[in-house]
Amino acid sequence: MRILATIACLTGLVVGGFFAAASTSASAAENIKIGLIEPLSGPIAAVGTDALQAFETAAEQVNAAGGVLGGQMLEIVPLDNAMSAEKTTQQLKKAVDLGLKYVIQGIGSNHALNIIQFVNKHNKRNPDKALMFLNHSAVTTAFTNELCSFWHFRFDANVDQKVAGLVTQMSRDSSIKKVYMINQNYAYGKSFQSAARAIMKERTPGIELVGDELIVPFGKVQDFTPFIAKIKASGADTVLTGNWGPDLVRLIKFSAGANLPVQFYTIYGGLTSSVAGYGADAHKVALKQVNEYHENHDGLSADSVAFGDTYMAKYKDTWYSDRQRWLILMLAEAIDKAGSDDPIAVGKALEGLTLDGPLGEVEMRASDHQIQLQLMVSSLTRDYSRPIMYKGNDFKIAFATDGVISRQDTTLPTTCDMKRP
Repeated sequence: MRILATIACLTGLVVGGFFAAASTSASAAENIKIGLIEPLSGPIAAVGTDALQAFETAAEQVNAAGGVLGGQMLEIVPLDNAMSAEKTTQQLKKAVDLGLKYVIQGIGSNHALNIIQFVNKHNKRNPDKALMFLNHSAVTTAFTNELCSFWHFRFDANVDQKVAGLVTQMSRDSSIKKVYMINQNYAYGKSFQSAARAIMKERTPGIELVGDELIVPFGKVQDFTPFIAKIKASGADTVLTGNWGPDLVRLIKFSAGANLPVQFYTIYGGLTSSVAGYGADAHKVALKQVNEYHENHDGLSADSVAFGDTYMAKYKDTWYSDRQRWLILMLAEAIDKAGSDDPIAVGKALEGLTLDGPLGEVEMRASDHQIQLQLMVSSLTRDYSRPIMYKGNDFKIAFATDGVISRQDTTLPTTCDMKRP
């Protein structure tokens, strides 16, 4: 745990100058390069750029603490897929050509599936040039169930875990009687739909599901008026949705414009780029999110708070997802534990590895490579200590915790039958 202990001492420092000096002390050839395959152009570019900033900041933190393996630096290599399946494959081939041993991705489960399949085939054919996939946000549950792979590690709660968190919190609210679901029609949205149907039946049997829609994803739906009319007609008091990006922003804005009297239970409602998209309409809706972190929660770990402060000082943005920090910290710890950056050795070192997360211990479950963690459900509010900031803009709103969801409530069985090298 040397890296984590050292980082704990350094998180209050301004790391930029230290990182630059450390980088010059080790040649570029010694850097351990990690490819980040995300949309850095196109309509989802803001989300991809936020992810790049997060991973660069986390890598800087590790490098400021001395790097790994006695002084090697971590380097994030941006690889733009523009949210295109074809470009994701192109960037994977580029990662192989560059000799990378690790790729990170998380924006879009369809692209994550592409990566899992590519990595499995590549590693079978090229065992001496193995590539590992570190997943920070692609949450389709099957990836750590029937599609599980030794080469894939997920550092975010999967859809079933997140839905379990939302539904558990819903079960604590006696005012909820009727729920309308709306999700995106691809692997992730269908996974959300399936999980919600099953978990609501188990944990909220008294709540009626009065609507269940799938929409064409990623900004294709420009007018949500017909959906708002259906929700009103159903008598729903709550909307349960996995929508994200423009599909969530437009749903919220159209609902605010129509004065739709519902509360929204979401997975990604708190993305800072989405809050920026809601604008003043964020004040007109009752919106909740499930996440592992928000900066106004009492009792966060000192390390996560310090990292959020560093991120805010650097980008004038609110830190949104602590999983991106712990992905890099756990990778660094596993590399040191393995004594090598070889993906097989590092993969074995990652299995069962634990770290102090913002709400308590997180663990990389060895059986399926699925992170185990506590979650929290929180609501947008005007009563806060720290506002949500994005690109220096203060939106006069933030999140307040409704409830913490225990690891017991988010630890779910897996069907994974892991084949190890």
